[in-house]
Amino acid sequence: MFKKLLSFALSVYVLSTFAYAQSGTLSGTVTDTNTGESLPAVNVVLTEILKGASTNSEGEYVITGIEPGTYTVEVTYIGYSTIKEEISISAGANTLDFEMATDIGLLDEIVVSGVADGTPRKKLTVSVAKVDAAQLSKVPATSLASSLSAKVSGVQIRNTSGTPGGAADIQVRSDNNLSVGSNPLIIVDGTMLEGGIGDINTDDIESIEVVKGAAASALYGSRAGNGVVVVTTKRGAGVSDGDVQVTIRQEVGFQNLDKFIDLAESHAFALADDWESQKNYTKYAGVVYPANYMGGYDPNVIGSRALDADQIMDNPFAINKNIQEEFFQTGTSMTNYFALASRVGNLNLFTSFENNKQEGIIPNTDGYGRRNFRVNTDWQVNDWLKVSTSNLIVRTTSNTPGGGSGLFFDLVLAEPDNNLLMDNPDGQPYYVRHNHWSNETNPFYPTSKNERNEYKQGFLGNYAATANLTDWLELKATYSMQIANERYTSHNPYDTWILGGSDPLGITYSEGSLYKYSEERRSENIQLFATTRFQFGDLFAKLQFSYLNEDQHNEWFNASGNDYKIIGIPGFDAMDPADISADNAQWDIRSENYFGILSLDYDDKYLFDAMYRIDNSSLFGEDNRSNPYYRVSAAYRITEDIDLEMFDELKVRVAQGTAGIRPSFSWQYETFSLSSGSANKTQLGNKNLQPSETKETEFAINGTFLKNYSFEVIYAQSITTNQFLNVPLLPVTGYSNQYQNAGTLEGETLEFNLQANFIRTKDLVWDMGLTWSKSSQTITELDPPPFQSGPDGLFYIREGETYGAIYGYTWATSLDQISSNLESYGGTIDDYAVNSDGFVIAAGTEGTTTEAPIKLKDEFGNDAFVKIGDGRPDWTAGISNTISYKGLSAYVLLDIKSGGDVYNRKSQWLTRDSRNGIMDQAGKADEAKKAMGYYQGFYNVNTNNSYWVEDAGYLKLREVSLSYQIKPENLNILGDGIESITLSAIGRNLLTFTDYSGYDPEVGSIRNPFDSTGAYPNFRNYALSVSFKF
Repeated sequence: MFKKLLSFALSVYVLSTFAYAQSGTLSGTVTDTNTGESLPAVNVVLTEILKGASTNSEGEYVITGIEPGTYTVEVTYIGYSTIKEEISISAGANTLDFEMATDIGLLDEIVVSGVADGTPRKKLTVSVAKVDAAQLSKVPATSLASSLSAKVSGVQIRNTSGTPGGAADIQVRSDNNLSVGSNPLIIVDGTMLEGGIGDINTDDIESIEVVKGAAASALYGSRAGNGVVVVTTKRGAGVSDGDVQVTIRQEVGFQNLDKFIDLAESHAFALADDWESQKNYTKYAGVVYPANYMGGYDPNVIGSRALDADQIMDNPFAINKNIQEEFFQTGTSMTNYFALASRVGNLNLFTSFENNKQEGIIPNTDGYGRRNFRVNTDWQVNDWLKVSTSNLIVRTTSNTPGGGSGLFFDLVLAEPDNNLLMDNPDGQPYYVRHNHWSNETNPFYPTSKNERNEYKQGFLGNYAATANLTDWLELKATYSMQIANERYTSHNPYDTWILGGSDPLGITYSEGSLYKYSEERRSENIQLFATTRFQFGDLFAKLQFSYLNEDQHNEWFNASGNDYKIIGIPGFDAMDPADISADNAQWDIRSENYFGILSLDYDDKYLFDAMYRIDNSSLFGEDNRSNPYYRVSAAYRITEDIDLEMFDELKVRVAQGTAGIRPSFSWQYETFSLSSGSANKTQLGNKNLQPSETKETEFAINGTFLKNYSFEVIYAQSITTNQFLNVPLLPVTGYSNQYQNAGTLEGETLEFNLQANFIRTKDLVWDMGLTWSKSSQTITELDPPPFQSGPDGLFYIREGETYGAIYGYTWATSLDQISSNLESYGGTIDDYAVNSDGFVIAAGTEGTTTEAPIKLKDEFGNDAFVKIGDGRPDWTAGISNTISYKGLSAYVLLDIKSGGDVYNRKSQWLTRDSRNGIMDQAGKADEAKKAMGYYQGFYNVNTNNSYWVEDAGYLKLREVSLSYQIKPENLNILGDGIESITLSAIGRNLLTFTDYSGYDPEVGSIRNPFDSTGAYPNFRNYALSVSFKF
């Protein structure tokens, strides 16, 4: 009934304005050629009048209101070869059935990105990968970025933290830039996004196209050096005339950690003789405890705990709690999704609403919430004019953990006998000094006391008018806009406990603090297209010209203050103005771009593409405001010329093109630091600054064989010149540095894709997909001297070195290393030995308190500064399997990364504080035990060294689902309006197999894999979902 009412309402609205004659109908069924099974949601369209319908759950379609005549009917369905036929329609009823064959390799799939016009995959001359709604819906991702994980070769995705709603790193092929990010340009329904993509919900997405490398992305010029990701959302175009389709999806899930960090459960301190009599805390020798002591810091505790003579961590705590298990919660996640698609006459509509909530795993924290409202419309005004709109309103909230990143390290520093649930002296929960012997803050306390809230509101809009003035000329104009507003508040009330003060407990009220940040971003783009299509015998040509105008405005403001003078009022007015500071900035960016692209297709087998683009931007240096880009590509469809018995389709192609990255706003200008009304020089401007440029040459072969298999092999070489480097200047200039174009990177990428349909019968279907890629990049030219970059200077930038190389100090592991450089070490070779761990130590010290590793030295007697790791993986792969039997479907996606190192700073710091699990000697044979000082030798006061470099390769169960679709014949008891009900059990990041010792090997950024002390751990999610279609 609901469906019929909606259909009637929309029909009345449209028909009151536009009337159309109903002279004939076309109806029929669409089935699978191999299985005979009915195919639902197939689009059947009469191309000349853009009138069509989609099949229902029984594979039936009906198109009404057709004037008699001759038409081209086009039948399309994801995963099947497109059917095109010329048919005659007479007055009254016309019947036509279709049988569709599986499109192995999706050769008829239309690609719209990186090309002049919609192009079938079999005629592409560049690399564009596509992920469609069918793939995305198997396990709807919580964010747009994560939806691509392990699905596209040459694309790496990494959540830089597990924070719900947090940003993700995306890298397409090689990392080509030294000083700017590696994220690609993101385009959603024609709008170029300024900012992240975490707030776009995946249920709305029709397809994601990844334009790989500079050869393919040259069409997008100076914003596309890192590739392009083009997102197209649903529009309701495939709905039958007069019909309404409603989708409702509800998901409820849970989030928790897959593993905990291994922490020490033993210590090296001397225990009291009666330590086992105390059940509330660990009783140490030489310490006097007050009556009724329950743990935590107490000034009445007299004495200090002392190390045992052997300093071996094999003494037990009186209580051995898993502090991590006590702290991390099982959070909940929820998605409510509603979508309506309809078509009435020449108007189609898609509207949706999503409510998404992710609580996360931190207690007393609400996590992330998102509400999206979308309206997309297409109106065929007449036979030559079409108007389209795309509108998205996004509202998000984010309540991040109070205390920030520091609480994660405070948590793992806590000893297993600490009581984290004690009250503070004033009755507030979570005593801030939970450990009498150290000063870390109780991790529970800031989560309950500090307020950290972020509110975002955004709008994405794209409006297009397309005019087909003649058979050979199409004009199109688009206007797109993005508005983003962000507000962030961090508040600590007056009575927030901190360390310090004169109280015997060593804590005092902070007297409060307040920080507020507000930002607004606005971008508007106008783009004009003129597309011509010609045919001369067997030669088909497309020529497109375009003009793009970009206008961006950005501004932000922040203010911070300390020490409330009036308690209970969380505002700056309650503070002394002398305790308040503020800052602000604003800037505008304008660009104009022109391009022309020519596509030639001779006899369906010889394909050629040529493109030229000029970008003008205010971000370029004043003396270099313009920069050109180009692409030339070609392909040969061998099987159109030669009958190869094994191959159904075989194509070779080659492409070369350029794309770039724009400099940041301030780099071309002189900049100053302002303090107390005075200005100090910092950066010298550069009027000659140019965008970096990536030139890529690509070779590929792809095809289908044995009617059930498709493959693609791609090899690409890239050279990126005009790198942006912040070069130090001589003091005589008065400035400390200047951004210059200096340096060259060369990259190589090898990709392989395989798709197999092993079984396809009426009841049983088994599909498998494989993606594999390997990439590398080398710094071939570097004008300034070598320098260290990334967190704590771990990554070494120098000519001839791999980009991603980790440098630091290392340890001697053989006596040959000592003997070959004995002068640097001193003594004789007999003074050294290799211990049971494989490290060189002083002879005779193994197992004693003086045992310590010895650093490797260079020929000058200095500690050797050498390459100790490489953050780049050896290769990555994704393997997907989908098996369906009748209404039951099982899907598994494995994500594999071989190699790729991570520097584990958290583990290094845990050793400093004697909390690292490797230091726990309980249960070991006496001769194998080592003193705590031995391991702290590797800590080496935060020096970057090889001991903390770990292989972060993994095998992840990235996505898994088990679904059952209740078929229409079983739904009669629920009414005729329901087309299907799908019940699903879903898992995301369920299991990780790795040798990495941290929470998760996906830590840090792709460029700088570094496990800091304050990273929010990635977690797994398992959920139940039910989807209704009406």
